[in-house]
Formats: sequence, structure tokens, C-alpha cells
Amino acid sequence: MDLEPGSTRLYRCGLCGADTPHRICSRRGNRYAVVCTNCAGGALVGGDDLLLYQVRWEEELRQILEQLAEGDTPTDDRWH
Repeated sequence: MDLEPGSTRLYRCGLCGADTPHRICSRRGNRYAVVCTNCAGGALVGGDDLLLYQVRWEEELRQILEQLAEGDTPTDDRWH
């Protein structure tokens, strides 16, 4: 997963509390300066934390989409 300046990653903002994309502004070693796209609040975040949060969010989204897809098939014969 690319963590280059200019890219975005989902992260929970410490200021506004929203799970929003954060734009990566710069990096030094494994620390990243990120800016929340919701409130423009900045933070310094470890690269491992950014990657882990993104992976967890993607897994949760995948589970939600699977549940919605399972609910798309009607089980009641009245709908046929």
C-alpha cells in the first residue's frame, strides 16, 4: 500500500472524531504528517498505524457489503 505524500488513507481524526480520508503531507522515517479532509486538522501518525487502520476499515466494509449482498436475495415467495 502506497504511503507517498499526496496520497490519502482512511484514519480516525483526533480532532473531529470522523473516519475520513487523511492526506499524507510528508514523512520522516516511519512517521507521517497527515491532514484530515473533513476538518483540516493535522496529526503525526506512524506508518504501521495508518496501514492497520486502512486494513481494518476495508475488512469492515467488505463484511458490510457481503451482508447487504446476502440480503438482496428474497427468501419470501411473495416477491416472485
